[in-house]
Amino acid sequence: MPPYPKTKREYQYCDSCGMLLPAPGFYCVQCDPPGVPESDPEKGIGFPQACLRITLLVLVFVVVAVFKLGIDSTGLFQEMDKQEVPLKVAEDADYQMVFKINVSFANLRNEPNTKTSTILFVLTQGTEVEVLEKKGKWSKIRSKPRQKEHARTGWLVSRLLDSEIR
Repeated sequence: MPPYPKTKREYQYCDSCGMLLPAPGFYCVQCDPPGVPESDPEKGIGFPQACLRITLLVLVFVVVAVFKLGIDSTGLFQEMDKQEVPLKVAEDADYQMVFKINVSFANLRNEPNTKTSTILFVLTQGTEVEVLEKKGKWSKIRSKPRQKEHARTGWLVSRLLDSEIR
């Protein structure tokens, strides 16, 4: 047990009731140990805690909005700065229009929407496709088969296609 700390006074007395404190003089037996100081309700929360709470509320709001509105969250992070360019149509018989997938992975769907459609196949970047039909921001395409593959037909968001003339 550590020795009682040396003070100017020989004995320690309770500040509340004036009773002699037992060694080592931590608290008075009659007054009980001091309580935890009460928090000041007028003070409120600090700036860092307010920022954290606001950030969490905004994050929850965004997640709920994306879920309830059925927003395609995968499309939000694919080249955000790229503007959608309308597809070019070749009108000269000497030239051929070639379309290619311009992202790492593109989902080929059975319907032109993300809510009720199912993914039929995943096309990789550089895959050549033929555009069969357009419906709003969607294009119905047929992939040109590579080795040991067969052609796939389905719907794809048009912004995932690059076009070039050969």
